[in-house]
Amino acid sequence: MGDHAAELLKVLFPHLTHVVVNGVVRIGRSVRISAISSAPTACCPGCGTVSARVHSRYGRRLADTAVVGQETAIDLEVRRFICDHAGCGKKTFAEQVEHLTFRYGRRTVLLQRLLQQVALALGGQAGERLAERLARSASEWLHWR
Repeated sequence: MGDHAAELLKVLFPHLTHVVVNGVVRIGRSVRISAISSAPTACCPGCGTVSARVHSRYGRRLADTAVVGQETAIDLEVRRFICDHAGCGKKTFAEQVEHLTFRYGRRTVLLQRLLQQVALALGGQAGERLAERLARSASEWLHWR
């Protein structure tokens, strides 16, 4: 990706600064971003031990805020790391990308906060209508954690 494209991504998607974007494609009325984590290590959520030992990798699809009225999803390759701390109950753990993911989340931190604000401000059906106008299908994304 060229320098201008990389700078544009940083401006439009500041929550993607901790990942390497491999590509952006438009599929129908949706924008799909392919990315991988750029952090060399991850911190165990059980004991706080930093690990660089990768156990495996898997794909995770995250719903993101709309881009120019188009639904946006991030196909993120994340890693499972091995926790080497003997006293920790976790043997492996999935990395969380700062400002982008949270445990068990199927949406970005940014979209989660946006939908929470809509729900708190409007609630119920009014919030669902606004979320749909914001190019999100509220019926599948308004499951709060």
